[in-house]
Amino acid sequence: MLQDGKIVTNVRLASRDDRDGALELVGKLLTELGGTPPSPADMSPVYDRLIDGGGNGFIAVGEDGNDLVAVCTVSFLQALRTRGRYAIIQEMFVEPEARSTGVGMDVLKFALDHAVANGCQTVELGTPYRGERQIQFYRRAGFTEVGARLRWRAGA
Repeated sequence: MLQDGKIVTNVRLASRDDRDGALELVGKLLTELGGTPPSPADMSPVYDRLIDGGGNGFIAVGEDGNDLVAVCTVSFLQALRTRGRYAIIQEMFVEPEARSTGVGMDVLKFALDHAVANGCQTVELGTPYRGERQIQFYRRAGFTEVGARLRWRAGA
């Protein structure tokens, strides 16, 4: 529901009942980035570990009415450079029709607040290779660029 150009949403931690919708949004993200998403059955165990409160991380969602329109998955890690626990945003997606309405920033700020409440003073993320729009979004939220993100895969 739009109100003054902004979607009126509920932003909260994801629950087991949100699994299908959240996994669908992550699948759309991966497809939009040019990849092939894992099956929901393959993603479900990770989803469960992130929402179980066991200290692995969490998933935040934004909903418009009964529909999930945004998801942000966050993992907790440890590093010497951060003097302990820090967070990394693994996936962040907003439905195209909900972009530029404020819901993405609401979900991101919720995730940042939740990470800080869980002992993280640093939150990191990566953006797509040509992700200028995403970089601008994260800059508006207070992120700064610190270098390229690289990936290595076993067997590749």
